[in-house]
Parts: sequence; C-alpha cells; structure tokens
Amino acid sequence: MKKRVFAALLCLALLASLVPAAFAVFADVPDQETARNAEVLRMLGIMEGDGEGRFRPNSNLTRAEFCKMAVVLSGKRSVVTRYASRTVFPDVRAPHWAAGYVNYAASEEAGMIHGLPDGTFQPDRAISYGEAVTILMRRLGYTDKDTGGIWPDGYLALAGEAGMLKGLNLTGGAAITRAQAAKLFVNALTATDDEGKTLLTLLGYTCDMSGDPVTIWSVDLSTGKVRLSDGTTCEMENPLELAALKGVKGYLVTRAKKVAAFLPVLSVAGGAVSDAAIIVSADGSTVGVDALTGGADHYAVYRNGARASVDALKKGDVVTYNAAINAIQACDTRVLTYYENCEPSPATPTKIKVLCGTEFDVLPTAQASLAAFKPGKTMILLLAADGRVAGAVENGGASVNAFGYVNGAGKLSLICGGTLIPLEGTYADYAKQAVRITQSGKTVNLYKQTNTAAGALNVKEKTLGDRKLADGVLVFENGEQVAMETLTVIDKSRIAYARTNAAGEVDLIVIVDSGNTYYGIAKKGSGTKSGYPFEDITYTTLQVNYGTNQSTSALECAYAFRDGDYVEAVLNADGTRYTSVTTLSKLAAVPASAWIGDTVVNYGGQTYTVSADAVCYNRDAGAWFDGGLAAAKAYGGTMDLYVKDGVVRAVEVRA
Repeated sequence: MKKRVFAALLCLALLASLVPAAFAVFADVPDQETARNAEVLRMLGIMEGDGEGRFRPNSNLTRAEFCKMAVVLSGKRSVVTRYASRTVFPDVRAPHWAAGYVNYAASEEAGMIHGLPDGTFQPDRAISYGEAVTILMRRLGYTDKDTGGIWPDGYLALAGEAGMLKGLNLTGGAAITRAQAAKLFVNALTATDDEGKTLLTLLGYTCDMSGDPVTIWSVDLSTGKVRLSDGTTCEMENPLELAALKGVKGYLVTRAKKVAAFLPVLSVAGGAVSDAAIIVSADGSTVGVDALTGGADHYAVYRNGARASVDALKKGDVVTYNAAINAIQACDTRVLTYYENCEPSPATPTKIKVLCGTEFDVLPTAQASLAAFKPGKTMILLLAADGRVAGAVENGGASVNAFGYVNGAGKLSLICGGTLIPLEGTYADYAKQAVRITQSGKTVNLYKQTNTAAGALNVKEKTLGDRKLADGVLVFENGEQVAMETLTVIDKSRIAYARTNAAGEVDLIVIVDSGNTYYGIAKKGSGTKSGYPFEDITYTTLQVNYGTNQSTSALECAYAFRDGDYVEAVLNADGTRYTSVTTLSKLAAVPASAWIGDTVVNYGGQTYTVSADAVCYNRDAGAWFDGGLAAAKAYGGTMDLYVKDGVVRAVEVRA
C-alpha cells in the first residue's frame, strides 16, 4: 500500500526552546540535538557506539552500516542468520559481517535495496544521502513508481514534502555522517501512513504522545526495570545504561509490554543548568562550574572535543555542562564578526546573523554582553562547543582564532570544538583548504593555513610523526571529511596541514593528493639525451603496467627498482615525472584460509587490509583479470600478495 508520509509533532522537540538538553551517554557528542537523537537510536538498538564510549558523530556511514540500521529498525534482526548464508551480491558473500542484513534488505519481503547497476552492492563505500533516504522511504511503502522514475530526486522530493528531511541540507550524492543519519532516523520515527498510523506503530511499537509525559524516577540496571512518576514499573526490552535519564520527562516506546525506548521532552537533571555557559576567568579556574553542574562532581572535562583536565582550561574558554554524561565541555573559538541582524531585538537577542547571513543561537546568559552592541558594529563572538553564542566583546578585547575548512564544493564550515558549523556563502578559491576566518564589514576574510608535517600519519599507532592524535581528531581528505578508521598510513607528502592543540596532540588533519598513484608491474627501459658538448647521456625509464592496455608513459626514473617488480609509483599532477617509486613487499603463497571475506588477510601473524581497487594479475595467462579480485580468487592456484603500509595493493595468481 502506498503511504503518504507527513511529519507528526516530534515529541523530542517539545520545550526545546526552553531547555535544550543532551541525553546521550557518548562522550564525543558536544552537539545537543545530535546527542538526543543518538540516545533514542541507541535505546532502540539501531545505532551503537564504537565500544570505547564514542559515537563518532562526524564519521561517515557505510552502505552496509546503514543497511543494518534499517533492518534493525524494521525489527527483523532475527532473520539475519537465515539470510547470512545466501549470496545476493558478489561483493557481499557469507563471511562479510553484514551479509545477513544486506541480503534481507534486498529480499522481495523487504524491498529496501536494489544494488548498483553493475550487480554489486559496495558495502564498505560511504552511503550517500539520496541512498539513505531511498532506503527509509521504501521501508515506509514507497516504490520507484511513486517517484516519477527520477532518482534520487524523486525520493528526496517526497521525503522533503513530508518533513522527513527537516534540519538536513545535503545534496543527493553527499556522504551522510552518523549524526545526520541519527537525525534522519528520528525524523522518520513519527512519520505516519494514510490511516494515521505512525512508523513506530507499523513496526510493532506503541507510543502514545497524546497525553502528559511521564518522568523516570529510577532505573535498576541489574534488572532493566524502570520506575515511573505515575507509580508504575516497566521492564526494558534491552537493559541499557539509562541512569542519566533519571528525572527526565518524556514518552515511553513499548513493545510486548517492555520499554524499548524513551523519548525525552525535558531535562530536569537535578539543579544543572543546560542553557547557560560560563567564561573561564583564569587558567585552570572552575569558578561558576558548580552552578552549571548543580553540584555534580567527578565530571569529565573535554576541551575543543578532546579529553582534558581542569588544569587545561584557559582564560576565556566557554564552558557548558552535559548532564547526561556528567561532563563539562570547553571551547576556545573566538571569531571577529560584523553584526548584521538579530531577533527579536538588540536588547534581548535570541538569534543573531553574522558572517554573511549565518544565523547563530544566543544563550540567555550571553544576552547581556550582546546588548552592548547594535547591528552594524564589529564585535568578537565567544562560542560554545555546539556553536551557540556565549558572549561578545569589543574588537581587541580578546584574541581571535576562528578556524574552518572549505570542502571540495567551496562550502565553508566553522570548526567549533569538534562541531562543524556550515556558514553561508561559497569560497571556491579556498576549496580543500584549512583557513582562518574573520569578518570585516560585510566581507568574510579567509587565510589559508599550511605547514610541513613532521612525519607520516599512522592510524594504527594513532600518531602523526612523533605527535599523538587527539581523541576525535577531525580528518579531511581531498575536500571531504572522512573517518579516521578508513585510513591506514598516509605519507607526510600528502599532509597539507596538521593542527596541534594545547596538549600537544594533533586534532585536525588535512590530506591532499600529492599526484597520481599507480600500483602495478614495473617495466624497465632506457633512453638517451644529449650531453652536449660531451657524450650523450643514457638514463633509466620506468613504465608501470596496471591493467589491460593500461600503463603509465615510459618516463625517466632516478629511483631504484627492478624489472618485473610490483611497485607503487607516484606521478606529479602534470604526469611528467615520478615523485616517488617504492617496491611493494611480497606475501608469498597466501592460502585461501588466510582470507577474511574480501577485505582482510591474516598472514604471518599480521593483519592486512585489502584495497578495494587492488590490481589482479594472472601469471599463467600473462594478463590482468578483468573481473578484479573476485575473478582472481575464483581462478584458484597459488596467490601472492603485494603490500605497502599494511594494505594489499596487488594480487598475482598462478596455477
């Protein structure tokens, strides 16, 4: 049955303007709305942390991960084992961790995914916004016929009209982060069909939001039972660590007489104040923190998104309190701006516009300092970790340090702690660059940031050269934000910029292409050039063959290599010279039992990642496999792998 989706009044938004609050137990979520969304999905079992207490809100989701979320949302986790042994897509075979989820989602019963035109699924590729919306809309009963045959615009238009995309502003092909996915799912939870049934109801849940909310009085973590303000006791479907929700009002989501989730509407966690901030008066000072926390002690401290200590607090830092995780969050972002507009009035602004039309929410405790300014004036804004305005001072009254990143499309984001705040305007001249940000008059001024990396980025060791990586380090590669987990070792030549925080740890990295990299078989040759007035000079040339009828030009090469070696060769951007040539290490006669799916190999006591675009060569035929790794593995025989920095880049097979 075709379903018409519309946005019901989302209970999570009730009273948000009075007391914005964060409810997640994840330590790396400074943004209150994301924290709230993450908590709801965590309780429903749809989205989890990484096992180390982190939600990784800025990391991209893979197609397999989102597929799992959609299946869990459907309440079909029990069918996963049955579908895990099937093969629907050639690149999602039984050993893959998500095989059961992907295969069920592709089944006629579910009808959520169709795969790619080439018959593959590409489970480890970042899922796009259009793909994510399509999966959820299909779960709501829509089919491709309902979209007019235009993808993904048809699904996006329907979802947008329904209000499912509220608060999300992405193009169909953009990668979606875990934070954005959490918002998309929560938006969908209160969607209804033509009969007025909510998605929760269609999935077998019950959530009556027509009456008054209840309050959680206590949570018994040993039994999972929750005692409510109306005197009733409910047993949770999945006992979870919900002690942080004690005293919070909201609505119960139930299934089979057990509490599956709790949708909060108002935080009243003791005497804590969630809509206020203090400005640190001296290095290491905690004056005013007790007022924020309501007297809570043993709180964690995060400064600019990284775990820190009270001693790390600096004069001028903005400090807010997250009651859900009992943590204070400090941010030192200060930006020089031109005051463009406000609402409702300059005396009591709740929102202001600066930086060429970008709107910022104003904390109530910041209104007094902002009242000293009127639109048309220059001022320095002090921002909280979630981007809200915590105060304003005269130009010259504080140092400015606003920092941002311009993506490949020229869109600028202000980096506030670990939060990215999109700014209005397009800055194509600074694409893929880290920048300092100021505003003079109605013009935003950007200043490119560069430095020389002290060494390579080693994700496994969590180091950049001799420096440690901060928790929650932000990484941008070729114009897009990427998850650190998707990288291995990045040569220092590709590190365009690395920022170090006050603790001496790297908290932001910008990676660029140093040229074009090729993996393949080296062919050694020679050439001559005039040595006038002396004898002609003979030089060595290198040509890299990396596929059927695919090879680099035979160019002069001063690097050491042998004819027939498998090599990594990097050409400059113009393709006129080699900037580096490295012989790949060989793993000889790797048995089939060493493979874990198509992405990992255990060999010689070490684990290696297999590149999705590893080149594969048939030594018997003297030709490359057109079918890639799947064809090479199907051929059988003896398999040699060629590795650089723990990643398999080439495969050679012989009978």
